[in-house]
Amino acid sequence: MSKAIFSIFTIILFCFDGNAQRQRLVDFDYTHADSIAINFPRGRYDDAGALAKLLCTDVHTEHEKYRVIFRWISENIEYRYGRSGTDANEILKKKKAICEGYASLLEAMCHAVDIKCETVIGYAKSNPNTDIPSKMKETNHAWNAVFLAGEWHLTDPTWAAGTIDPKRRKFEQGFQPEWYLADPEFFIHTHYPENERWLLNNIPMKKKEFKKAPILSKSGFDKNLKISSKKKGLVGKKMKFTFTSDEVIEWASIQFINEKDPIGILLVKHGAHYEIRHEFEANQKDGFYLFLNGEPAWSFRKKD
Repeated sequence: MSKAIFSIFTIILFCFDGNAQRQRLVDFDYTHADSIAINFPRGRYDDAGALAKLLCTDVHTEHEKYRVIFRWISENIEYRYGRSGTDANEILKKKKAICEGYASLLEAMCHAVDIKCETVIGYAKSNPNTDIPSKMKETNHAWNAVFLAGEWHLTDPTWAAGTIDPKRRKFEQGFQPEWYLADPEFFIHTHYPENERWLLNNIPMKKKEFKKAPILSKSGFDKNLKISSKKKGLVGKKMKFTFTSDEVIEWASIQFINEKDPIGILLVKHGAHYEIRHEFEANQKDGFYLFLNGEPAWSFRKKD
């Protein structure tokens, strides 16, 4: 076997093993760890390291310790606009933070129980009204990379803690498991690190592509949705593009952020491809969601 072929084979095998290892960690039964995190006595805690050790008293594997800490943060720290700061103990006392606070607290608690964890600074896309296209002039988000079972994994404690209504800017607490140990191939559609070593995916998305792309949802990623025509996240008076899917798609609809109900749009099947066609009304503008079979697929923004 030539050196070139051997190197390519090694890279492919390494990527496969890394993905399989992550999936094993994700699929692990965390009932015990989650029970500890959810039922841990409520109250005031002043020392992040001491709390981490208490939380991990009855768990012994590294990934379960990480899960307890991650889940406790998601259940107890409230996202609050204006709560800047990275002091882990101060965040613990107030139980309110923005992304940099979540990431700093997670890092500090992991270090207390000898888990390697780093804060990653970068750019995030969640609201099509403001994030398509993404300016990417200044970083706007922080998340973490954690080292488990011999591999680095991407994880976002802020987004795992709940969701924010883009219309009312109100935080609604509720665990979002897809951000626990996220698939890097999915993560790249919403997170782009300032230091590209933290991309961790097999075929990195270019920064220019990330800026303009629509926002892919988790259900869209699970369907293996791929836009096969050149389509940007910003659209004009008409929307027309083709895509592929591993799931049979029977109908499509869109819903603007400021509207209450979705409206059906034209979906045409051409062999292995689907085509979306829609002409917007004059009063339809700003960010909207595209639904396939009633589930969110992508977010776009219509030009004024």
